[in-house]
This record gives sequence, structure tokens and C-alpha cells, in this order.
Amino acid sequence: MLPATFSAFELQPVPDGASTILRLLAAQSPNWPEVALVAARDPALSLALLVAQPLAEGELDAGLNAALRRRLERIGTDLLRAWLLGLGHRGPQDGAHAADVALLRAECALHLAIESAYPRPDEAYLGGLWRGLVGAAACKDGRRPAFTSLIHDCGLPASLADALELEGLLDEQLAGAHPLLRLIEAAELLARDSWQVELTRVSRLCGLQYDTLLSLRTDVGYIVSGHASYPPPAALAAGLAPASARLADDPYRSAGMLGLLTAAFVDLDGPTVKERLRLACPLFGLHTPPVLLGADSAGLLRPLLEDGAGSIGALITELRLRVDDEASCIALCARSEHPTSFFAGDSGPERSLADWQVARWLGQHGFYCLPLASGQDAVVALVAAHSAQALDGELRWRYAALLGAAARALRSFARQRGELAAREAVLQQRFRDHVRRIAHEATNPLTVLKSRLGMLVLQRPEDMPLQDEMSLLNAELDRIDNLLRHAAELPTERTEPSYCRVPELLLDMRTLYGEPLFGSRDLQLELRAARDVPPAAMPASALKQVLLNLLRNASEALQPGQRLVISVFPQVNVDGRNCLEIRFVDNGPGLPPARADDPLSPQPSDKGGSHQGVGLTVVREILGQWGATLLCRSQAGTGTSFQIFVPLEQTA
Repeated sequence: MLPATFSAFELQPVPDGASTILRLLAAQSPNWPEVALVAARDPALSLALLVAQPLAEGELDAGLNAALRRRLERIGTDLLRAWLLGLGHRGPQDGAHAADVALLRAECALHLAIESAYPRPDEAYLGGLWRGLVGAAACKDGRRPAFTSLIHDCGLPASLADALELEGLLDEQLAGAHPLLRLIEAAELLARDSWQVELTRVSRLCGLQYDTLLSLRTDVGYIVSGHASYPPPAALAAGLAPASARLADDPYRSAGMLGLLTAAFVDLDGPTVKERLRLACPLFGLHTPPVLLGADSAGLLRPLLEDGAGSIGALITELRLRVDDEASCIALCARSEHPTSFFAGDSGPERSLADWQVARWLGQHGFYCLPLASGQDAVVALVAAHSAQALDGELRWRYAALLGAAARALRSFARQRGELAAREAVLQQRFRDHVRRIAHEATNPLTVLKSRLGMLVLQRPEDMPLQDEMSLLNAELDRIDNLLRHAAELPTERTEPSYCRVPELLLDMRTLYGEPLFGSRDLQLELRAARDVPPAAMPASALKQVLLNLLRNASEALQPGQRLVISVFPQVNVDGRNCLEIRFVDNGPGLPPARADDPLSPQPSDKGGSHQGVGLTVVREILGQWGATLLCRSQAGTGTSFQIFVPLEQTA
């Protein structure tokens, strides 16, 4: 959890550009392409946005403006305005002139890349835009950061870091270098006031003709003169003093920034807060989100952001650090609401072994603890650091403002989730009690029915059909009783297998429906199945619904004495797929003429009653969901056959 490389710079956005973005964001529907265009002209803004979210592989192929627009929209209007408002600017300086030169250099690099057929012209543009960042004066304490790390953090290749780092090379050296270095050096020459005298050297570096370069530089000059003009900010145009760089010295800016940060996180759920904080932290000088700890009802400090097993948050949870721990500076910060810090000495663990372990888990020599305003509950942020140098008060205020807004949103989300869970628990208990009363009342009539059926069985022991019928009814009553007893239990997720064994399914269905649908009507039902039939790639419940529709249709169409034969054949190849075939063949009257022409489409039924004529349509739809097909043949006075081809389960 290192500080962002970007935070090593004393970079400020161009004041006019930042003001333009703030005005664009004030619209009800911000013009994001225009905001992205302004950001793409600003070295500080473009660099910060790419550090906040590195470029994905190939993302720059769609253009730099499109990549910046995606980041701006994800950050959101409120968070973006808070960041720009917090940056401010330091009054009269050469920053605007430097930005104009950077834009001129970037446009020169872009057009040189296009003319010389460099495959990634937007990389050349960024190299020209960021070339001025290498100066030590632009860095804190006069020390330059590692540009290789900075460019890697942006998701850009190391060749761009070389182009930023290396200046003043001889042409002999550049001749054997990566072409991007030659392009950026040539753009540097074209951006000078004396660019005309440099055209010969630029021609040698890029391999372009003198006339081509002259025309290119003239065109770029017109382009940049149009790009660099911003509408004058109202305050500056009126002669007012520019904003102070320190928020602590400007209560209006600090209050506005706090309000915008609160609006940026309010009413978001936990995962969305985490994602927005991940984007915001690099903008505010933090490479990754710090660890946010809040005290629970038992006095334990637990992470507010949920992370997976083995994460720093999970390890701190297992540490079971308490707010009343007298040795820990983390607990002291939570109790006193004053900043604390911990940095390990060379002698190893000191008074608080817990703090020493947390520092090691964070991967630094120590950390700062910042108290966050989040209502009545104690919340602290752990910010990793590599040295014990006191954290700047201005930077500490910015960290606390950002992280405090996120912590309040997380606390609010947790409270809402807890209240919702409590209400659901009450409703579930009321439901269980209600169902238990119904189940208790229903037990009495079920007991009477079962007793009466038992008496009938005892009175007519010689009537075997009756015995079988009573056994089936008793089984169904037992099933109803079992369903009622378990109705109060919450349903559990049960994943039905995506395959079934057809012969076994048909045997079970004949046991349940053979007598009511066929035997009681003097109809014959025969099952024929080959041995070792492989499973069908279709759930049993879906295939059962198909088969039951066909069984009912057959029982209603056949006359007494007629029969239905169901056969199962394995290994039938249909359109290159191995299938099994389920064949329904009857010797009935056949389909009515009006139905035989299109048996699978919904049509009015001539059966009367509740029949709607959609049974075969439902069958076709179910089969289609599982890649199965249905074939129908019918002849008046001879009978009807249905053939179902179901793909075989490949993993069986």
C-alpha cells in the first residue's frame, strides 16, 4: 500500500482548464466528451486519471479521449468536482505557459507519429504532453520519482518511460534507440521558438521531408492556438485574487469539498463504495485504499470493506484488536479521535505486537492512524508509510475528508442492511408461525381420511384393485402431510441434474398414471426399452412434463380396447448428434384433419371442457429449450405416432 507515484509531483492542473471542467460539470447532463477533451490537453489531469485506473491492454487503440472519458464517468461528477476543488492553484505562475508548450509538443509528437506510420500515435502524444514532468523542480523535495514505475502504473509500455527520462541525447545515440524516443525528441525541437532552424535535424530523426515538416508544424500551430483558448473564469476576469492552495486557509472551499465528497458516496452499497474509493485514492495521493476499521458492538475493530480470505482486512479481523487495548496506537486513535502513528524500530516488536504485525502486513515500516468522522461509531484509517516523517496537515485533512465520506457511506449501508435483515427475520418468523398453525389444523382431516381408507381396506381384503388404489391414495396423503409439516421451513437451493434415465422415468410414470389414465378406461399401455440406455441430456422434471402431456392426449383420444406402445431406442444420430428416441405409437382414430396439417401449433380444441389446444405447443417449447426435437405422423383410422429425439448426456 505505497503512496501513489503521482503524489511525488507538485503538479497542478491548468487553472483555466480546471475552471472549464468545473463549469461543464455544473450542467444537469455533463458533456463528457468535452470534459475528456479538456483533460487530454492537461498534463496533470491526464496523468492523474491514468494512474487512478491503468489502461487495459489495447484500450488506447480507441483513442486517448475515449479512455479518459470512461474514467471521468466512472469517477462521477461529485467526486471529480471535489478533487478539482481541493487541488486549487497557487496564483500567478508559469504553469499556463508550460501547459501550452506541453500541448504544442504533444500535438507535434502525434502528427509526427501519424506521418511516420508509428503504430501507436496516442503514446507519442502522451510522451510529448508529459515530457516536461522530468524536471526536478516539478517534484517534491527536488527528487524525481522512478518514471518506469509511474508509466507502469498507467498501463503504458516502458519505452514511454525512456522517452520521458532521457533528454539531450545525440543523434548517433538516438539512431539505435526505440523510434518513440526519436519522435519525442523531434517533437521537442518542433515546440521551440526556433523550430525552423531545427527542421533539418528533425528530418534526420523522423525520416520525413523538409516540406512535409514545415507544413506539419504550421498546421499544428493553428490547431494548438485554437485548443489553448478557454473561456475566462468569471472570478479572474473580474480581477479577484486566485484561490489559495491550502484548504485550511479557505473555509468555503473546504466546506464545498466536504459536501461534494459526501454526495459522491451517499446512498451507495458496499461494493460500489469500494470501487469508487479505489478510483479516488490515487487522485488524492494514495496508491490503494487504506484499511478502514470500525468498532462493532463488542468493542472489536473490524474492517469496513469486505475482502477475501488472506487479505489484510481478514488478518486484522483474526487479530481481534479491541478499542480498549492500552498498547495499540490504532486503539488509541479510535478512543481519543486524535491522529497517531506507528513505526517499527530496528530492535523488533515493541510494546504492541499487534501494531508491529499490522505494519508488516501493510508492507511498510509503519503507518499513520487517522480518526474519521462517521457519526457515533469510532472509525480509523490506516495509511501505510515508509518513513516516520510527520504527515503534512493539509494532506492529512484531504485523506480524512475522502476516507470519512466513504466510511459514513459504508456505516449507513451496514445499518440499512442490518435493519432490513431484522425486518425479514420478523416476517419470516410470522410466516413460520402461520404455516405451523395451518399444518396443525390440517392434520386432523388428514388423519380422518387415512383412518377411513384403512377401514375400507380391512372390510374388502379380497379386492386387490381396491387394495392397490388405497395404497396409492395413502401414499399421496402421506406426501401431503409431509409437505404441510415442512411448509414452514425456508426453501433451500436444490440444483436438479441436467440429465435423466428415461426407462426408469417411464416406469415411475406408468405406476402413477397407468391405472387412472389407461386401466380405468379399458386402454392398454405397453413399455418397451432396450438395455443399457444412456442418460438423456434433459432434466427429469422437464421430460416428465413432456411425457405426461403425450400420455394424457393419448388416453383421451383412444377408444376402449385400443392401446399405446412407448418404446425407447438408444444411439440414434440426428443431424450429427447422438440422441435417444422415445416413440409413442397408438392404434387410435388419428388426429382430426384440421389438426393433422399443423399438430404442434396452438389451435382451438374440440375436446371441450378446460382443454385449450396448447398441449403439443408446450411440448415443443420444452423440447426446444434442451435441444430436443419432436416428429409427428398421423393417419385417419390407423393411429398416431410421436417420435422424440433427445440428445445424450455427454459426460455420462
